[in-house]
Amino acid sequence: MILAAYCVILVLSNIGATKGVQFGPVITDGGFFLFPLAYVLGDVVSEVYGFRAARKAILTSFFFGAFASVVFWIVIILPAAPFYENQAAFEAVLGPVPLIVAASLLGYLVGQLLNAYVMVKVKQRTQEKHLWARLISSTMVGELVDTLIFCAIAAPVIGIDSWSGFLNYALVGYVYKCLVEVVIMPVTYAAIAWIKRREPSYAESAPLQG
Repeated sequence: MILAAYCVILVLSNIGATKGVQFGPVITDGGFFLFPLAYVLGDVVSEVYGFRAARKAILTSFFFGAFASVVFWIVIILPAAPFYENQAAFEAVLGPVPLIVAASLLGYLVGQLLNAYVMVKVKQRTQEKHLWARLISSTMVGELVDTLIFCAIAAPVIGIDSWSGFLNYALVGYVYKCLVEVVIMPVTYAAIAWIKRREPSYAESAPLQG
């Protein structure tokens, strides 16, 4: 279920990210409210199952994100039926997706792997204590790298063409994603506890696996 959610969130976030969004002076994209959940899921997998399982989940969702991009590209180049009047609109919405996906997948791959690595390494020091420290520190590292990579590639695709706009886009995105982690931390705690209670191999799969 977690892996399925990983894949769905990544694909939907990439589609949403093709739309530039602005709230007053704040510039972001249409995937802003969804993508941070991928890091929450990453934290859950890393905490319960370790780095190896997290890496497998990240690489699997990476593959399906790339697969979705290829599917969109194929659908776009297929000849439109004479009665189909929405080809231009279809291309306008999904045409940029391969570029957005390239940015997202590269940032996602590096950021999520760093997130999982930091989560597990901090756990080696803290054991089962201070879960909040693992959640926050791993997110701050992973999201920083992810945001910088993604924004550097995606900004011109959605129409951001100035340094001030880019800094706004990257800084707001990073701060927002980290705040989401903090705000929904009680949910993350509950999800981790729920899975640990129902995962029969957890006691034997050593919290320090990785």
